[in-house]
Amino acid sequence: MGMMVKKTIYLDQDYINRARKIFGVKTEKEAVNKALELAIIDDEIIQGHEEIGGKGEIEEVFK
Repeated sequence: MGMMVKKTIYLDQDYINRARKIFGVKTEKEAVNKALELAIIDDEIIQGHEEIGGKGEIEEVFK
């Protein structure tokens, strides 16, 4: 984990509540950090697919 910094920002409380429930965490801070972590992981997965994928049509891959 990187350096922790304090930020004052406005966030959608409904999103925070849903994230807390989804991730099963106690604090809003945990929920926001987990959501940010997953966004970064998703981006890394997408980048990996783009690097190894796209080498032809889907039909060609499964022939």
